Amino acid sequence: MKLKEMFWTMMVSVTLTAAGCATHNNTFIKAPHTNVDHALAPGEWGLRKLSPAEYPNMEAAFMDKKGLITAIDRSLKFLAAPSSEKFFPDGPITHRQEVNSLRDFRYMLQTVQSPAQFQQMILARYDVYIAKGYDNKGSVWYTGYYTPILNGSLTETSEYRYPVYQRPANLVSNPITGAILGEQLPSGTILPKYPTRRQIVTEHLLAGRELVWFATPLDAYVAEIQGSAKVDLTNGQVMTIGYAGDNGRTYYGLGQALVAAKAISRRTLSLPAIYAYDQQHPKEVEADIMKNHFMAFLKVYNPAHWPLGSLGVKVTAHRTLATDKTIEAPPYQSIFPRGAITFVATKMPNISGNIHPFSGFLLDQDTGGAIRAAGRADIYMGVGPEAGAQAGYELSKGKLYYLFLKPGLTPMNGTAPASNNASSTPPSQNGPPTTAPTPMQEMFPGAK
Repeated sequence: MKLKEMFWTMMVSVTLTAAGCATHNNTFIKAPHTNVDHALAPGEWGLRKLSPAEYPNMEAAFMDKKGLITAIDRSLKFLAAPSSEKFFPDGPITHRQEVNSLRDFRYMLQTVQSPAQFQQMILARYDVYIAKGYDNKGSVWYTGYYTPILNGSLTETSEYRYPVYQRPANLVSNPITGAILGEQLPSGTILPKYPTRRQIVTEHLLAGRELVWFATPLDAYVAEIQGSAKVDLTNGQVMTIGYAGDNGRTYYGLGQALVAAKAISRRTLSLPAIYAYDQQHPKEVEADIMKNHFMAFLKVYNPAHWPLGSLGVKVTAHRTLATDKTIEAPPYQSIFPRGAITFVATKMPNISGNIHPFSGFLLDQDTGGAIRAAGRADIYMGVGPEAGAQAGYELSKGKLYYLFLKPGLTPMNGTAPASNNASSTPPSQNGPPTTAPTPMQEMFPGAK
């Protein structure tokens, strides 16, 4: 779906943290030099199995079920597609084990009577793994992303002059993983790199491929980097757009550029601060945007299937997690299992930026373009300005756990009715669902 950024993007080898329980907006401090993007060894899995004595207490999270069954159904919808089996080669977790885990967990949510009983059933029936984190001790930095609502035009006008682009016809990527392979020349030769943002814009390489026009470079950049947007058009219609690929170039965040230029201090950096600075210094912001060689391409989505994550199913506010899915070749096992149940323990801001402890169950359903390795994760906050405010303040360290039904166990009998807004029909107990998802057939929409 998206290759969204943290607008205060973590510096190379430097992280940010918040002091006390004030707001992220005014309490950013420089943490010790730590490589949060520390890469695992080639082929290394991102999880470590815990003993039952190490399991976190999940009782409080059991009490909050809003949107959770909908999110579980969406993961099951992804796993119903035969193509999803490619991402579960012979390894620690099998495709069937993950399907069974989701079914069993879904049933427990609707039948278990108390948090204490739920915790005991997790201890008895589930294996729990912890993400190794950036320090191999389980430390994970959480950020937030959202879907903005912006004004735009289908044609270039004196007011709307800055486009986002459709996927180029000559962009070649792996149809399974979405990894960018390069630029295909008319001769059929594939160059190993696609042009940079600056080349695309200054040389007008995608003239005629404009999808929608925005009033400022920052609005276009926000739509592109967040990976999805709702656009209120000048003709009165509404367009829903989302990720369709990217140029495969190295990502350099706008927040990082503004801090490096001393335009905004690291302590006060936030999305509202960037917009305020853009009002006074639009040319400087435009120049800093051009420093990011990375560019995402977008396409129009059916509102019924939008916003979409990289699994080809809708993301769910406060229930979808984006992690690293970097894989280049078979076997297609990424460092985190696609669609799995996770337990997140961190801190989360409200829309005012006030920070509170947070623990909850999320589904690993998306990919972070600016996220690499086992020490980062991104929480989807929803659509609109309130979600944007919450995403703009989220930057907290915490733990990330994955839950899987023990091998050999089968899901408990019974299948509860699907929630009213679920995107798929709940599967039967025996075997994977028989109905494959209809809107998307690729793991990365537009990968072909």
